[in-house]
Amino acid sequence: MSIFVYTFIGLVVGVLSFVAMPATRLVGFWGGVLLGMAGGTLGGLIGTAIAPDAMYSSVNPLGIVLAIVGALLFSVGLMLVSRRRPVS
Repeated sequence: MSIFVYTFIGLVVGVLSFVAMPATRLVGFWGGVLLGMAGGTLGGLIGTAIAPDAMYSSVNPLGIVLAIVGALLFSVGLMLVSRRRPVS
């Protein structure tokens, strides 16, 4: 159940990153949303792995924070990878 919450958090962060960062426009709206969802899911799973006693509860606060951080890292990582560098 909590994986759906983390995926939804990633979806929201993916939409916000599409609006805020121009690099996510390279992959389009749905690409930005999918990046956010992947980061949110991965961050949420890492959060539940760090705090295994809360794994079976509905939502772990650490998982929510790591879902947001993971989705932002995926979006910023895309921006850093896709940045154009001058050829010397």
